[in-house]
Amino acid sequence: MRCAEMNRVIRLPLTFWLVLLGLIFATKFAFGEPYKAESGPHGATSFLLELEDSDRERAVPIKVYLPTKAKGPFPVVLVSHGLGGNREGLSYLGNHWASHGYVCIHMQHLGSDESVWRGVPAKDVMKEMRKAAVTPQVAGNRARDVPFVLDELERMNADRSHRLHGLLDLQKVGIAGHSYGAWSAMAAGGMTVGGRLGKTFGDERVKCMIPLSPPVANERQREASYGTLNIPALFMTGTLDTSAIGNTTAEDRLIPYGMMPGVADDGPPKYMINFDGADHMTFSGETRRRLRSEVSVEDNKAFHSIILQSTTAFLDCYLLGKDSAKQWLHDGGFVKLVGDRGTVEMDAE
Repeated sequence: MRCAEMNRVIRLPLTFWLVLLGLIFATKFAFGEPYKAESGPHGATSFLLELEDSDRERAVPIKVYLPTKAKGPFPVVLVSHGLGGNREGLSYLGNHWASHGYVCIHMQHLGSDESVWRGVPAKDVMKEMRKAAVTPQVAGNRARDVPFVLDELERMNADRSHRLHGLLDLQKVGIAGHSYGAWSAMAAGGMTVGGRLGKTFGDERVKCMIPLSPPVANERQREASYGTLNIPALFMTGTLDTSAIGNTTAEDRLIPYGMMPGVADDGPPKYMINFDGADHMTFSGETRRRLRSEVSVEDNKAFHSIILQSTTAFLDCYLLGKDSAKQWLHDGGFVKLVGDRGTVEMDAE
């Protein structure tokens, strides 16, 4: 056989190669390829700001997580802490998302922050926490902190002398929160507060939400409360996700997802992870084994990895419109990643 014959190139149609690449891409996601599991290429830095709402005579301290190795403008994620927390909480989310190109604004809500328990005798801490949890003024202030912060971000973004000038893409805003912070996220996402005769605090600037360990309205208000949620949502909870503050059970945490209209009901896309063995504080970002907690350090680390990957994919899909993120969420990568660590439900296109 001549050399020319041995070196002959077999030419296949372009459609063959396109189909082959598509199969490779689909198989990659079907077998649970990680989604941005490690810190991103942009790095992250953080700094504190003290905002003042003169109309309400109220301070709203924030912590800003900012990408360091890329030029903006960047999409924005607001982050709301749980009862008794502060702007330093949920730092694992802020650092990770910032490193992948998001500006994260961690808000501190005075009146339901650490001031509720600091300096209070140990025997009175739970009483003060419960009181703050059910006070309408505290809830109203939380809800109103969100549009106030967004207004301030618009002002700072336009101010040539400000550190954040030109860095914020305020057409692409999401919100995330843990526990009472999940309530803040749902309020921004159109939830009706106070049942049928209540009001909504939804802000059309917020395009998607991530409620972690959502609290639950009383039974009479649930349908009215969650039926008005109107932006894409990624809910998370766990089979040990109970709370002594409101006697919330792990099963209760599933209710907001279940009652929110999804695509099948002409609503927005919705997703939920229910982790097997995660407790309420798993979502705070702690990895140490806490007093009376049944969650090991190793399990919490595994849960956190899934949280970071799935939330980043969700933000990439619903703020940036990335097809690869949507495909990962819908075509097997998401479900495969969670695996036997929990269950995934979705009502999405």
